[in-house]
Amino acid sequence: MIRESSCQFGEGSSLAGIITEPPQWPVRSAWILISAGLMPKAGPFGLYSQLARKIAQGGAPVLRFDLGGIGDSRVAYPQFSLGRRTELEIRAAVDFMAQRFSVDSLTLCGLCSGAEDSLRYAINDSRISKVVMIDTFAYRTAGWKRRQRLKTVARHAFRTVGLHSSVPVASESSFINYKYMDYLESSRSLSTLLERKVDLHFIYTGGMSEVFNHKGQFKRMFPTLDLRRGVAIDHFPEMGHTQLLEEDRQRLVNAIARRA
Repeated sequence: MIRESSCQFGEGSSLAGIITEPPQWPVRSAWILISAGLMPKAGPFGLYSQLARKIAQGGAPVLRFDLGGIGDSRVAYPQFSLGRRTELEIRAAVDFMAQRFSVDSLTLCGLCSGAEDSLRYAINDSRISKVVMIDTFAYRTAGWKRRQRLKTVARHAFRTVGLHSSVPVASESSFINYKYMDYLESSRSLSTLLERKVDLHFIYTGGMSEVFNHKGQFKRMFPTLDLRRGVAIDHFPEMGHTQLLEEDRQRLVNAIARRA
């Protein structure tokens, strides 16, 4: 049976989190879920809570915590910029879990900004063996444009004959005030992590349809990188960015756990 408990760590014990522990011991690795934007540690509609319990059932302890100034956490490093504070807070979480469970292999996972914070941090910490990213950076390709045109033509055709096509998932990017990582930074980051043999799991939902609309698009975005090993891609075009529906959250959680 899994067990959950609250914890405090970091500078002056300013960071607050929840540890979900597995029913079996010993453990070989641990997970840390990184907050997205101003979202507290439960995640959107409880996504992080559900994911933590699923991963713990599979045998790994999970920490979900509030970044400084969000939820129950105080600002841990007020003298630094937001980017530097986030890096130090993630490092504090990694140190905490590594020491508590005596592991040197950890997975970082996050949604949107939490995904990119995870990727940036992983570059400089060899303890990170895997990064799971939900709705992170994506870049339009020729294939993306072609598929978008076909969808537009199909919708118009259905309307012309008085029929309605299935309603696509609305892109939520217009509701998110976040500037994604630029191409130069993302390609360099991927190259570094692939060279270090860090496993990468990318998940895209219909909330990213303005820039990503096909599972095979990822390889087209990075044609110079060898993505045959260590990179997994899942695409759920019918799912929203914040997984409002319980069935969507379950599908997403199961997809992550299946590759854990």
